[in-house]
Amino acid sequence: MGRRSSKNESEKSVYQKAREALDLTRDQASDLMVSVSPAQIEKIESGKQLPQAYDILQMAAAYKRPELCNYFCTHECEIGKKSVPEIQLNELPSIILETIASLNDTMPLTNRLIEITRDGKISNNEIPDFVKIKYYLDKVSLAVDELNLWIEKTIGDEEIDAKMLALEEEKIKMLDKKDNK
Repeated sequence: MGRRSSKNESEKSVYQKAREALDLTRDQASDLMVSVSPAQIEKIESGKQLPQAYDILQMAAAYKRPELCNYFCTHECEIGKKSVPEIQLNELPSIILETIASLNDTMPLTNRLIEITRDGKISNNEIPDFVKIKYYLDKVSLAVDELNLWIEKTIGDEEIDAKMLALEEEKIKMLDKKDNK
């Protein structure tokens, strides 16, 4: 059994906190992953080595913490820092209420969006309205991302039947294809 960390909670990395939340030693954690050694885990947790995407995917799966992927993208990946929004893991009611509120904010603006984009150009006088609409659409997108993260986490915690969810998603896709023919 490995020794316990003497670091204060505030000094620990998000990766160390995730591992310790499951009460895993680095050796035990490494056993749950493919090609991520205990020494590598220690280097990542201590900040001596930047993790690679593969390492984070392995940790996220082993620790059942899909939010580690978003953390990596928004804090450590140079591309992700510029293009990936930070997603908070919230409870389902909060996510759904935010989604509905964001959709409600967007709905009155749909006709204006059609007017703006009809000619395929955005003129200078249309930019303020376009930016406002884009802001609300970004909020909808973020709420959907939060919902997807919640689903991943809930599947990992085995609180949702992953096979049934996938089957129902396929049914919807097939109906959508059929409707769009």
